[in-house]
Amino acid sequence: MHILMLSDNETRGGAAVGASNLAIGLTQIGVKVTRLVNRADGKNHAWQTVPLKLSHQHRFMLRVMEKFSPKIATIFDTYLTKKRLNKLLVELKPDIINVHNLHGANWSPALIETCLNYAPTVWTLHDMWSFTGRCAYSYDCQKFISGCDDTCPTWHERPALHPKRINAAWQLRQKIFAKYPDLVAACPSRWLAKTAKQGMWHRHRVEVISHNLPLDVYIPLERDLARHALGIETSMPVGLVVAHDLMERRKGINYLIEALSKINQPMTVVTLGQGKLLIENKNIHLHALGYIDHERSKVLAYNSADFLIHAAPVDNLPSVVLESIVCGTPVVGFPIGGMIDMVRPNQTGWLADKVDGQSLAMTIERAITDVRQNRILRQSCRAIAESEYALTMQAKQYYDLFQDLA
Repeated sequence: MHILMLSDNETRGGAAVGASNLAIGLTQIGVKVTRLVNRADGKNHAWQTVPLKLSHQHRFMLRVMEKFSPKIATIFDTYLTKKRLNKLLVELKPDIINVHNLHGANWSPALIETCLNYAPTVWTLHDMWSFTGRCAYSYDCQKFISGCDDTCPTWHERPALHPKRINAAWQLRQKIFAKYPDLVAACPSRWLAKTAKQGMWHRHRVEVISHNLPLDVYIPLERDLARHALGIETSMPVGLVVAHDLMERRKGINYLIEALSKINQPMTVVTLGQGKLLIENKNIHLHALGYIDHERSKVLAYNSADFLIHAAPVDNLPSVVLESIVCGTPVVGFPIGGMIDMVRPNQTGWLADKVDGQSLAMTIERAITDVRQNRILRQSCRAIAESEYALTMQAKQYYDLFQDLA
């Protein structure tokens, strides 16, 4: 079987990493995988990589058109990309097409039509973008059910779209879903599957298949050795905060700052990502590692901590949480999205009672107390990882789904 995976990035970003891990797992069970990507990383992989980027000439033409008519530029961009995609599908002859994130490349959901006209297609959802007018997460907004429009409260947030174009984007998705009832979704979390079914996916097949990780890369290491390697000198409990951009609203920066300002026990907070936390609390000692994109250094960071703090108020199945648990480091977070699937009380971490700073602070305090009393969840984290999160387990679930469709 030949699987073609379509995505904006090859290995950059959580969704791309999830797609890459799936590709590794599929190749390990003997499946041929080709990745069509907008942004390749230039490295050798177990799969074949084919760029879907337009030529320099076409990209220059689009930049010129964008200045005069963004709408026409978008139509022309979609036309050219669909034309190149169709040509590559004819050449590569895949049996199944597995679509991942498109919006990182500003690709239109209309590419799905090209895929479905060629082969059975499974769209792996990493967020809500496939069934909204433009947003990856709608927070409390329910317009994705009745119709996104120019009253969108977050139109300026990434992936941004001018308010006047939002309803047309929502209508385009509606037409695609109505025209192609055989389009299938694979969701990493039960929350995303349920939310998708509330929207445009309500008449489509939606499967829940968790993201998994290479268990030989993300491994438990000695805490003291990991701290020494990263230059973290402390005898206090260590909480780790990881995000590409620590200041991003969706990562819960406001809740995190409020919670840490209320902590009454001494602790060290290690940050991994762009941006700088400013906490006015003498009990909190900050240690910034900066942005690290090196896998081995990330493994050291997870192992240096007694627990990870993930303050996101909305999320699907965050890769940082999965990576932490697989490394044996439990997680503190809110009872939202895929966190409920992964963070299990007294096994893999602690969940706050509700989404606010006070509740998060109380949960962090509970984790600190457990660490001080040597109630460590390290072994149970790794045991669950080995029983549920091996790459080949995810790959076999996808393979069974692909076989069923083929």
